[in-house]
Amino acid sequence: MSAKTELFDRLRYLNSAVNLPIMIDIGIAPSEHNGVANLLRKGLGIVAFNILEDFIKNISLESLSFISNTRVSFSKLTESLQEASISGALSALVFRSKIEKKDGGDWKTLVQDEALKIHSTKNATFELSKFSLVSANSNITANELTDVLKAFGIIGGWSTLKQVSDSVGGGLPDLSQSYKNAADRRHYSAHTASFQYDYQWLSDIRNEILAISCSLSVLLAARCRQIASDLTKNFCDHDIVHALNYRFLEQSGTEFRETTQIGGKARKIWASREDAINHISPNLISKKEFLIVLDNSRRIDDWYL
Repeated sequence: MSAKTELFDRLRYLNSAVNLPIMIDIGIAPSEHNGVANLLRKGLGIVAFNILEDFIKNISLESLSFISNTRVSFSKLTESLQEASISGALSALVFRSKIEKKDGGDWKTLVQDEALKIHSTKNATFELSKFSLVSANSNITANELTDVLKAFGIIGGWSTLKQVSDSVGGGLPDLSQSYKNAADRRHYSAHTASFQYDYQWLSDIRNEILAISCSLSVLLAARCRQIASDLTKNFCDHDIVHALNYRFLEQSGTEFRETTQIGGKARKIWASREDAINHISPNLISKKEFLIVLDNSRRIDDWYL
């Protein structure tokens, strides 16, 4: 299952849970219902952030696998990714193997398999360890997410993610702050019994997850496309801006407008979302575009690479 498919499955369950009546307070006075509702919101808030963290790990792993399969020279990787795939992976492997051992898993095989991948980086053909990125800690910090971009030679960190989000209908005023807020609420929910998790935060979190996930997914896919197109170039020699081209499918009532900018002139009106996606998707790579599906509010509903 792909990172995006798993994300959307989980978001569907999350959305259904958020809309359950038990999640919503009745009045403002303390009551058994409101106490139970807050406990459930805190639990769901923890899960929601875990969903985002899992996507970040999985999409990073997919990108690492893509790089390994291109057979690009290890020397063409950024210094940051070279370091991450050797010393970073080694540190993370020690951390993960301790967890595996504590849980009764096969920690020896885990270490042996990943150690082979770390060793392979000295060869012409290599496989990057799955622990190269965002695997050294239990949770993913905002800084670690920028480290993923840096590893792929994408500068600007959260500012660059925000630029992509703004271009594709993310709708968040501050992408970095949204991530930090969600992380803080997860922390307080898990460690502070009296913490009150506001329903509006839970109601908004799906859109926040989509904006961050879509922006990261597009940036990593854009860089992977550039690398595959010219294996002789160093990662940092590619200009990511040249790879960020979009086609939009905007829902308008029961129809879908195909545009090249949000709210722009429709190139075609589609009666079926499925037909539009099936027609447009096969040509995305050759046209160096990404397809962003927007809802009636012109906010991200889905995307295709």
